Amino acid sequence: MGITIHYKGKIDDVEMIDNLIYEISDICNDMGWTSTIIQKDKNDINHPPIKGIIFTIHKECEAVGFIFDENGFLRSPISIQYYDESDKYQLIVSVKTQFSSPDIHVVLIKLLKYIKPKYISNLEVTDEGEYWETSDMERLKYLFDFLDNKINIFRDILEGNKEIFSKSDSPELIADKIEKLLIKYMSNNKSG
Repeated sequence: MGITIHYKGKIDDVEMIDNLIYEISDICNDMGWTSTIIQKDKNDINHPPIKGIIFTIHKECEAVGFIFDENGFLRSPISIQYYDESDKYQLIVSVKTQFSSPDIHVVLIKLLKYIKPKYISNLEVTDEGEYWETSDMERLKYLFDFLDNKINIFRDILEGNKEIFSKSDSPELIADKIEKLLIKYMSNNKSG
C-alpha cells in the first residue's frame, strides 16, 4: 500500500544516455540529492550491460533510477544486481513516494515531464497520486492523507491486538489472524 509512480520507456537515441546522466547528475548536485552513476568498468566482466544514474530526492522516498540497457530501454534498479534481459518487470521503474510528501511527489513528476520530450519521448507514466494526469495538488494531498490514515488505522489494529500473535506463528497463520482482525474491524465500523 502506498502512492507510487511507475514509468517505462526507451531513450530516443542511446547516444543521449551520457547527456541524460550528466544532466541529472548536475540537477542532483544543485538540489543536494545523493546520486550514483552506474556504468560498466571495461575490466568487469560480471557487470550487466546497463548504465545510468540512481539518486535519492528525499530520505523517505525510494531511490529514483534512470538506468538503461544496451538497447536504450529503461530498467528497474533491481537490474543492477539481478539483470535479466527477458524479465519484462525490469522494464518498469517504480518509485514509492508515499512516505515523503506530496511536494516530493510533485518534484519527481515535474522531473519526468521535463525528461519526456528531451530524452524519452515514449515515456509512459502511471501515477497512483494522479498528479501526472491532472496536476491537481488538492487531489494528491487527499490521496496522501487518505492512505496515511488507513496505514495508521492498520497499525493501531495490530498494536491493539498484538497479544494474539506468537513468535511461533507461521506466516500463513499470521496472515490469517490479520485478515480476521481486519474483517472484525470493518464489520464494527460499517457506516450506515
